[in-house]
Amino acid sequence: MECVRQIVDSNLLDKIQLPRNMRGREVEIIIMPVDETTKRKKKPIDNLIGILHHYANPELMHLEKGAWAKAMETKHADC
Repeated sequence: MECVRQIVDSNLLDKIQLPRNMRGREVEIIIMPVDETTKRKKKPIDNLIGILHHYANPELMHLEKGAWAKAMETKHADC
């Protein structure tokens, strides 16, 4: 398989999101063609709203309102 390898300044890679520890350094770029048979097939997600509804417990829903504030009070009560 043919590929291209090149060392470049990471500041030139404005279209690629790099971790902070790679910014401002030299990085090696390896470019290889994607084989259509090995290309990952992504399953489309039509709608994320309600995707976790089957985990919901209706008996506990009344406790959700203000739960975060109560947790922070408990966590930082001794401060």
